[in-house]
Amino acid sequence: MNSSLLKLILFSCIIFQTSCDITFKRKVEKEKKAPVIIDEQLKSSKKVDENKETEKSTNTFTKNDSELISSYYLDKTNSTIRKDMIMHTKISKEQIKKLVVDEYVPRDVQVMPLPLKLNRKLSFLTLDKLRVQIGTRVILMNVKTRRILDVIKI
Repeated sequence: MNSSLLKLILFSCIIFQTSCDITFKRKVEKEKKAPVIIDEQLKSSKKVDENKETEKSTNTFTKNDSELISSYYLDKTNSTIRKDMIMHTKISKEQIKKLVVDEYVPRDVQVMPLPLKLNRKLSFLTLDKLRVQIGTRVILMNVKTRRILDVIKI
């Protein structure tokens, strides 16, 4: 009895799957004709946007970002956050000397992302870049290579 029930369930699943595939294919074929024009328009607008982004994207903190970061950590209400983050990512003087532009963040140094409140105020970054705090430094670094792109002392 169990085997016949199992066969019936499998058979109904196969039929259901086949009917769904056919219906889905029909809808896709009808919808393919209209978006072609839209896709071409989107591609041309994306090229324009990419050109603008490459002009704007630099490997340093913008003036506005550096001012926001400095003011955030100088604010008395955020002083406890700053102290906690500095204590959590405390590093030696030798390691501080290694945190220079175009060098790499050592693997043994712990990095901490910036507070969410601050990060939301800052400009947009591409996915390959990240702002982190290490001790009394805020660093803009490449995520994959850990190469330091810019440093701000707080």
